[in-house]
Amino acid sequence: MSGTSMDGVDASLARIVLTERRFEFEVLDSNTFPIDPDTKQAIAEGLTGDSEQLASLHFRLGETYAQVATNFLAGRPVDLVGCHGQTVAHRDGAFTLQLGSVASLARALGAPVVSAFREADLAAGGNGAPLMPWLDWQIWRSREGGLATLNLGGVANITAIPPGGNREQVIGFDTGPGMGLIDEAARLLFDMPMDLDGQYSSNGVVQPALLAELLEHPFIRRKPPKSTGRDEFGPELVAAVMERHQLAPADLLRTLVALTAKSVAFAITEFVKFHKSLNMLITSGGGIHHPILMSDLRAELPGWQIADTRETGIDPDHKEALLMAALAVAHVQRLAGNLPGVTGAREPVVLGHLTPAGAGGGQGKGL
Repeated sequence: MSGTSMDGVDASLARIVLTERRFEFEVLDSNTFPIDPDTKQAIAEGLTGDSEQLASLHFRLGETYAQVATNFLAGRPVDLVGCHGQTVAHRDGAFTLQLGSVASLARALGAPVVSAFREADLAAGGNGAPLMPWLDWQIWRSREGGLATLNLGGVANITAIPPGGNREQVIGFDTGPGMGLIDEAARLLFDMPMDLDGQYSSNGVVQPALLAELLEHPFIRRKPPKSTGRDEFGPELVAAVMERHQLAPADLLRTLVALTAKSVAFAITEFVKFHKSLNMLITSGGGIHHPILMSDLRAELPGWQIADTRETGIDPDHKEALLMAALAVAHVQRLAGNLPGVTGAREPVVLGHLTPAGAGGGQGKGL
C-alpha cells in the first residue's frame, strides 16, 4: 500500500491463518520502496486533477505496485495479494476512491489480488474507514486489560480495545493530523521532505494562541465515527496558517508537532469512554521516529506505557501493509473485515474485490 504521506510503497510478506476464532501471523519480510518524484508529483496533482489525469495515474500506480512487488518478492511465491492502492478522494459516508490498477499485479505475480477494501463498508452505510481497528482487534483481543493503539501516518488514527476484547465495543477513528502537516510545513518552510529527527522543530517554541486555534478544527472536535485525509490536514491548511500568522518557521513547525500530540490525547480522553481503564498505548507509523512528537505524546498521556509494535513481531513502519494482507485473507475466507461500531456501517461485511491470477506470472501459486 501507499498512504497519505505519499512517501513510498510498503510491502510485507506474511504467513497468515485466519478463522472466526483464530488469527495467527508471521511476518517474513517487509520493506518500503520510495516513490519516484514524477509519480509522487502525479499523485499530488491527481488529488485535484481531471478525469484523464486520474485514469493515467490509476494505471501508472498499477505498474508501480507490480514493479515493487516483483522486486520485493525476488522470485518468492505467494498465494494471495492484498493491495490498498492510493487514496485520492474520500468523504465519510459518501464516497471513496483508491487508485492503482491491480490487473498489473495479478499478471506480474501470477496470484489473485484483493483490492478496493473500503467500498463494501460504504455500501453498508459506513464511512469505509478506518480499517486498522479490525487488525488491532484480531491481534490484541485476548489481552486481559485492553489497550489502545495509535498509528502515526499522514493522519493519526487510534483503536481502543476494552478489557475483555468485545468486538462490538471496540472504538476506532482518525484523530486528526499525523505527520502530514509536519511534512508539508517542512517542505514549505525549509524545502525539506520531512522534519527528520525533529531537527527543525527542536529549534522552535510552541505558540499557544495558534495551537488553541488549530485545536478548534471541526474535525478534531467531531464525535466519531470519523475519518479524514490530506484534504483537511494537508498543504492548504499549512498555507492558510502561514498566511494568517507571521511566525518564525521553527515556531510554526514546533506548534504543528504539538497539535498532533494534543489532538491524539484529546481524542482518547474525550471519545474513548473506557479510557480510564487503559494504560497501554502501542504505536506504529512514521511518526514514532520523531523524538519531539513522541516526547509531547508522553507528556500529554502521563501514566500511560507507550511502546511500539515490534514487541508483537510487526515492524511499526509496515503495519498497514500487514493489514492489507490480513484483509485479503479475510476476503477469501468470507469473513467480515469491518467493525460497524468503528465505521458506522449497518452490519459486518466482507471487504474487497478479487482479481483472478493473471496469465504470464511466474511467482504465484494461486489458490
